[in-house]
Amino acid sequence: MSTLSTTSLVAKNTAIQIIGKVVSTALGIATIAIVTRALLPEGFGQYTKVITFLTFFGIVADLGLTLITAQMISERGADEPRIVRNIFTFRTLTALVLFGLAPVVVWFTPYDAIVKLGITLTACSFFFVSLQQTLVGIFQKHLVMHYPVIAENIGRVALVGVTAFAAWRGENLLWYLGAVVVGNFANFLATLWFARRYVAISFAWDRAIIRDMCHRAMPIAISIVFNLIYLKADMLILTFVRGDAEVGLYGAAYRVIDILMMVPVMLMGVILPIATRSWSEGDGARVGRVLQKTFDAFVLYALPIICGGFIVGERVMTLVAGDNFAPAGAPLKILLLAFGAATVSTLFGHTIVALQKQRSVIWVYGVDAVLSLAAYLVVVPMFGMFGAAWATFGSELFAAIVLGVIVIRVIGRRLTFATSARVIVATAIMCVVVALLVRTELSIVFAIAIGGATYLGAHALMRTHRQLL
Repeated sequence: MSTLSTTSLVAKNTAIQIIGKVVSTALGIATIAIVTRALLPEGFGQYTKVITFLTFFGIVADLGLTLITAQMISERGADEPRIVRNIFTFRTLTALVLFGLAPVVVWFTPYDAIVKLGITLTACSFFFVSLQQTLVGIFQKHLVMHYPVIAENIGRVALVGVTAFAAWRGENLLWYLGAVVVGNFANFLATLWFARRYVAISFAWDRAIIRDMCHRAMPIAISIVFNLIYLKADMLILTFVRGDAEVGLYGAAYRVIDILMMVPVMLMGVILPIATRSWSEGDGARVGRVLQKTFDAFVLYALPIICGGFIVGERVMTLVAGDNFAPAGAPLKILLLAFGAATVSTLFGHTIVALQKQRSVIWVYGVDAVLSLAAYLVVVPMFGMFGAAWATFGSELFAAIVLGVIVIRVIGRRLTFATSARVIVATAIMCVVVALLVRTELSIVFAIAIGGATYLGAHALMRTHRQLL
């Protein structure tokens, strides 16, 4: 495939995904708005406990297979059907074990009975997510990411529908968790349907492929366990040492960050197969160019969100979750800094996989996990959600810096900041406009919209788009 045609496909896929993600994000925000207003901080705190507990099992269940699938089937001469079937089989077996274990382990925790029942109910939802993620590599290789985007939106529509029905009937926590199960099951079925256009999904067990897969995935799996500690231990510890209301406030702020992180993860899903193929063919220069363009795009995306969030954080949380969640705006501002660092570490972390240097960076995640866990154990009991947010920022910043240094050394090309300078100028202009608007009686929605238009207009005047093409 020529460079021009590949670039066109990446642009097309990215545009489709952005449109799809706009719809998906709107549906996700609608879900949060309904759940938070129906359950209030205390109930949403219980909801967050369920999701947080199962997220630990979900991240471990990944075992690095989501990335490895895209990597293995993107290599020249790869037998895609055999690889996909074996990885799908392995993922099914390991997910069954892990998500079967979660409802057992939770009964040994001090959580309330309804939280334990919620975890038991919702475990199957995470099982469906685990299988769905394995199939995404197929779409990444063929640059047809509109299919998982469609599948995701099908699941989101189902989620919103059941959630709204539960709120209309005034049901309890379990109904809202049941909505999560329905939504994720719908997403998995739609993904499976689309995946069968490229690979006949079935079960297979080829020892050679399984052995190769495990060899490649092991360093990623170990890194994921370390990632789990430094990314999610703050929330888990908070659920044990603070009340449901504070957990609910922090959980609502964190959900906003999760939504924002969809874009960098989505884009890296498109970039990974291209970078993997280029590196395997010895085209390090192209990997460097892709890295630079992606870095510029991430700065363009993240910086205005971070700076704007510091101005309108409390009003955004009120808009999204209701008046009872206005206090979540304070930790949101700190988490926005963590979001910026996480965006950069996502770029370098995926690039490490493309360069097949997973084993050489395990120590980075290990050191980060140890330092972060120590920080969480000290600051979360003392300072609650604020300690958790600052420690999360520190852990993400460490990962971003160290991984960045390693990637730059391997590819032999430093990043430039010509585009970043333009982004800083445009962001500063936007922030002045937004800061002035929020002092008026203008709706926060209009203030954000005008700020966004100002930001885009500044870039148009500076012709920033020429730097990205």
